[in-house]
Amino acid sequence: MGRQFDVVRGPGKTLHLVSTRYYQLDDKGAVLVDEAVGDEQSGALFFPPAIAVGDDATVHLITRHAGNFESGFALRYRRRSAAGTWDRDYPVTSPVKRNYVVGAAWLKGGQVVLMSSQGGSNVWGDLHLWQAGASAASKLGTISGIWRADCDARLRGGGAILRLSSGKPDPGGTGAYLLWGAAGPQVVTNLRANSHLHKGTGRSGFADLYVDAKGTTHFSYGAEQAVLYNQYDASGAKRFSNDKELFSNLGSWHLKTGLSAVAASDDGKHVVVVALRTDGSKAAGDCDLLVARSSDGGQTFGAPLDLKKKTHGGEGRLRPKLVAIGSTFYLFYYDKALSAPSLATLTLPVDADGDGHDASADCDDTDPKVHPGAEERCNGVDDDCDGQTDEGCAKDAGTPDASATSDGSSPRDAATRDGSAADATSADVGAAPQHSISGGCGCQTASTRGAPLPLLILLAWLALRASSLLL
Repeated sequence: MGRQFDVVRGPGKTLHLVSTRYYQLDDKGAVLVDEAVGDEQSGALFFPPAIAVGDDATVHLITRHAGNFESGFALRYRRRSAAGTWDRDYPVTSPVKRNYVVGAAWLKGGQVVLMSSQGGSNVWGDLHLWQAGASAASKLGTISGIWRADCDARLRGGGAILRLSSGKPDPGGTGAYLLWGAAGPQVVTNLRANSHLHKGTGRSGFADLYVDAKGTTHFSYGAEQAVLYNQYDASGAKRFSNDKELFSNLGSWHLKTGLSAVAASDDGKHVVVVALRTDGSKAAGDCDLLVARSSDGGQTFGAPLDLKKKTHGGEGRLRPKLVAIGSTFYLFYYDKALSAPSLATLTLPVDADGDGHDASADCDDTDPKVHPGAEERCNGVDDDCDGQTDEGCAKDAGTPDASATSDGSSPRDAATRDGSAADATSADVGAAPQHSISGGCGCQTASTRGAPLPLLILLAWLALRASSLLL
């Protein structure tokens, strides 16, 4: 498996990844499909190939093959049918200079849009959009002025709306772009009409985007040694008037721009943003993985947490990818310790009773009347989750408190005094399953059992396990 990859969610709680091969995984990280259809240009300083998966379970790839930076690469479109056969394979267009940035998106109604770059003057260039047909790709149009050749771009679908993110991290700081357009033959015109520029301090670019099940677009991008976040609702309206700076002091590399990935839970309540803290080398070759999380739909974020994982930034071209299924987040990144792409699973607490407090704070997530801040009632229950039961209530001397033990504490207190009922999200989360891939290459896994205690305490809001795909 090459260093470069793209990954998206598919129907039926599946994950689909393309690198030098195509893989399909289930929501436990088990490899379901491993096929020799993939990209031939996946070195550290290349950009990733692209994949899209339709609601109809069709898989769509655009991959790079023979060629070079100056003359261009052969680009191919391949489709995998819902039945599991690769039934379309053809060149997208003739090779042109710097056509190494690619994208793919499936839109409601079956339209498949492909993207390829073309270098122009100096380090700037254009992005071309194509419609994938039964036997050939037809050009939809060109978008100019939003892409710099050492910065990547993203193309994602969501319902009948196409989203495109790009950037021009120039010294003066042109910024990061998010474009929005309805599907159809005029999709390029629609994108041009809905172009949004975001700019932080210094060079801005290297944007990422994620569309949740409600159609909200979550958008992160880099500024000088920083990562910022905003979002757009299903109608295309920007939610926050000012971008939120989630990370700062991320270190200086060649372009000094923050590198990130973003995803959100299906309901949009939980938002996770990952950033790279670089070592100051030109290529950002030794980076710490940091994560920030919101549990109120992106309104506020907690302080960044160091995941204690090392990755390679690849001059901004080897960024991690985030995908969510429900409230579980799948972080795909290049693990330096393993010299291989790896998967970390971040599982967030769920608010099962809908009272606004998830299981990390709610002492009874099956009862909406029990949560922090609730009114304490004289019912033998710790209604407000403060560790005390029926405080302030007059006790009948002849009737023992059913909720108390012999020393006056609640049963919940007694159960946890010796640690026997410790919070599962911050203690032993269990080992992830071990997988193997045809060809004799094993996929090994690890869990947080070996993590230092301070990390486990900080991980009170998530359970973390890492699966290294040694493919």
